[in-house]
Amino acid sequence: MTLAAASVADVGAVSASNASRPGILLDRDGTIIVDHGYVGSVERVEFIDGAPEAIARFNEARIPVAVVTNQAGVARGLYGLDDVARVHGYISERLADYGAHIDLFLYCPYHPAGVVEAFARNSEDRKPRPGMAKAAQTMLNLDLAASWVVGDRPEDLGLAAAIGASAVYLGPDPIDGRDLEGRRVWRFETLAAAASFILEHIAA
Repeated sequence: MTLAAASVADVGAVSASNASRPGILLDRDGTIIVDHGYVGSVERVEFIDGAPEAIARFNEARIPVAVVTNQAGVARGLYGLDDVARVHGYISERLADYGAHIDLFLYCPYHPAGVVEAFARNSEDRKPRPGMAKAAQTMLNLDLAASWVVGDRPEDLGLAAAIGASAVYLGPDPIDGRDLEGRRVWRFETLAAAASFILEHIAA
């Protein structure tokens, strides 16, 4: 796997299957937790209302859930890989209180404008490039074209286009129904608001 920084959460493991299946690829900041800007410590983790319950619903439906998040704060020297791992561990612990889990955490620490030499470069793993989604495809046996990407930034829509997935946009622009490389984009205020729609359509 090409990702230099990947963390697998084995809590509530996904059942193995020979047939690929749809999954849900979630952005992190602005989708699951409040985007306070470069969240690199557990003290800054704050769940968006209803997000844990939405993830629990996806788990109950036995749909694999992966987090795919750009973490340029590593490249910018604001925090390190260990800090990202701690934040993801803490998110996992907190989600467990809601009976929820993330099947896989993937993150990209690279940015071409970084100040940390090891991470100051372009990467196929940085959204909207498809590297993280392809890693999730391999590790969770996903059918990416049948999957959904949920996020609050244009990079998330770009990722959906790159892999042929459907997209839910949690950003401020009124883009309901916009065509995205032949696929549709739907806008909701929050992950919680989108959960029923995704569950209804992901198996359609």
